Amino acid sequence: MKEINALELRKKFGEIIDEVRYRKEPMVVRKNGRPVIVLIDIDVYRSSQENAKEEIFIEEYTAERIEEFLKEDKIDKSLFQSVLRKTA
Repeated sequence: MKEINALELRKKFGEIIDEVRYRKEPMVVRKNGRPVIVLIDIDVYRSSQENAKEEIFIEEYTAERIEEFLKEDKIDKSLFQSVLRKTA
């Protein structure tokens, strides 16, 4: 990941925005030698937010929900036991 300092960002703000936008690569901004922010293209950001929402949705399938599927005969018992072992 590319890094720049805050002074360079200030001097080349438009160029830096274009670079982040068109290359779709995040850029770390350092101030006093420490990383303080990350600049990221909006499409990349939105995609990461969607991925995070999907991961949260997947994690919500707890043993209780799996049990509901089992009761409705949507999954067989061996699959249920296998999933329970993986989520425990």
